[in-house]
Amino acid sequence: CAGGDVVSITKEAKDESVPLNFFHDEFQMNHMIGTYPKLYVALIHGITMGGGVGLSVHGKYRVATDKSLYAMPETAIGYFPDVGGSYFLSRLPQPYEMFL
Repeated sequence: CAGGDVVSITKEAKDESVPLNFFHDEFQMNHMIGTYPKLYVALIHGITMGGGVGLSVHGKYRVATDKSLYAMPETAIGYFPDVGGSYFLSRLPQPYEMFL
């Protein structure tokens, strides 16, 4: 969740099924978190990057400390902000989006 997934997928990219399976499973898990019927609370402290963001933002309840920092490093290599980044970032209430 801190870029290791991108590194491993890049190394395994010769077999197209590896990245396809990885992203399918990742996005399915994010969907399951977002629709999970039981209580799901994400405790966010420190740097939360990429897949870690997906594990936290889709749950109904998120608790972030003043030490929290979100990052979507995949955008630096030309990949769109996955894990629903375009969706949840565009829906932040004001004035939070000013800090991102």
